[in-house]
Amino acid sequence: MAKKMNITRLKISPGAILLFIILMMTICLFILRINLAFSYLPEIGGVSINVMYGIMRILSGSELYTNPEAAPFPIIQYMPLHFYVVTFIGKLLGVTKDVHSMMVVNRVFCLILDASTVFVIGRTLVKTLQVKKNLAIALSCIYFLSIPSIIYARVDNLYLFFFVATLAVLLKNIFSNRAPHIINIRLVLLSGVLCMLALLTKQTAVFLFGFCCIYYIFLQRSMYQWTVFMGGAMATLLISLIFIYPDSLPYFKLNVLDGVKNGFNPNWFTEVILKNFFLKFSYILASGFFIALLLFKERSRPGYIFLSIGIAWFFTTATITAFKAGSGSNYYLEFIALSIYGAALLLKNQIGPTSQVVLFALMLSPFFIISAANDKGWGDLGMMKKAKKNYLNCIDVSNYLKSKIKDGEWILTDFHKENTLNLQLSDKALFPCREVALYFTRPIGIFHFKEFQILLEDGKIPYIITREGEELTEFIEVPIKNYERDTLIGKFQIFKKSN
Repeated sequence: MAKKMNITRLKISPGAILLFIILMMTICLFILRINLAFSYLPEIGGVSINVMYGIMRILSGSELYTNPEAAPFPIIQYMPLHFYVVTFIGKLLGVTKDVHSMMVVNRVFCLILDASTVFVIGRTLVKTLQVKKNLAIALSCIYFLSIPSIIYARVDNLYLFFFVATLAVLLKNIFSNRAPHIINIRLVLLSGVLCMLALLTKQTAVFLFGFCCIYYIFLQRSMYQWTVFMGGAMATLLISLIFIYPDSLPYFKLNVLDGVKNGFNPNWFTEVILKNFFLKFSYILASGFFIALLLFKERSRPGYIFLSIGIAWFFTTATITAFKAGSGSNYYLEFIALSIYGAALLLKNQIGPTSQVVLFALMLSPFFIISAANDKGWGDLGMMKKAKKNYLNCIDVSNYLKSKIKDGEWILTDFHKENTLNLQLSDKALFPCREVALYFTRPIGIFHFKEFQILLEDGKIPYIITREGEELTEFIEVPIKNYERDTLIGKFQIFKKSN
């Protein structure tokens, strides 16, 4: 008689299923980003070609910051650190002469930074907040899934790494088991260095700097710690000024301060932030608000009030700056990172069955995970083959024109981020950062580019490039006359100044 076998059913918890889904989505997104990084697509994010222009500018021997009102009318909006780090990596790898190779270096570097940021978040959750590994992995991956494609290849990745690293140091300082009167000077000093490195990467870090000051002065109530923090920050700034960009300082304000004055635009906020972010991802905001309120209820605990104030602070600063034209959902990544820390802290301590279920539903719901399939660049995969052909045409156009252009002469292109032609032409391409120059700063009167008309009248722009079948008749309200068709290379029509 056959023995009856007891079959034990494998019980899989909903949490395990959810963790598996999150991991699979993260792996898929990581593979997608690798494909995008090595592709010939000119853009995989939000005008990252401007960042690439700054990198190629340094490699060509030019200063990063020059006068935006003088040819070739460049505007480098961001702080310098990312540009110099990527340039250094490119030189180390010996790929500085090829535009595509440098694009790959920049994109892979940004992906590594995002992975490093996820690692720092996970390590902080486990080591500092004492969260269980499964929950830490899930929450860390959710941050990765929240990263919008707009920053796949920009300076934001380095900035956010320093942001999360600064938070990690502050949280370690708060949740250490030391007596309140014992100060870890190394952590305080390190927070100052990391905060300043974030500021040297992107101007947005001024809000992180302000938050650190709030923490040391009002939460720690220690002017001594604030002084040490400021010492680390100012020393880092001074060293950077000496070694990174001393010759560019005269034009630093025109680029980094005036160059980001895109103007107050409520219509942009309504379309890009309110409709495409707030309404579509309301659960992200709801979870953050809910977490901040629960943390504030426990405000007698330093870590809880720190995270509660942080969530409110960075949501407020993000929303204020989001009224600027050119803003995007990436402005809220700091808010999301702090919300993740807050959720982990509350879940770890099991604040109550009802609240725990709500938090779980808000922070780890499948609806949140679906965001990985939205605005991540999946649609770009089908354009890769065409992009390579376009890139090779750009090389042909560049090789054709570079031998014909003399010193003091320039080339005007009637497009920008659709291809890499301005990068191939290097410093000979006029208006290389076109969106910033023509759509933001010029309309609100920051820059006027009056020299362009002079160059045109003096014959200093011997070539103009348009798309096949198109002809440029006016540029920044200046009539374009006396140009004749020269040659067609791929989809690029080249016009030459007639005698």
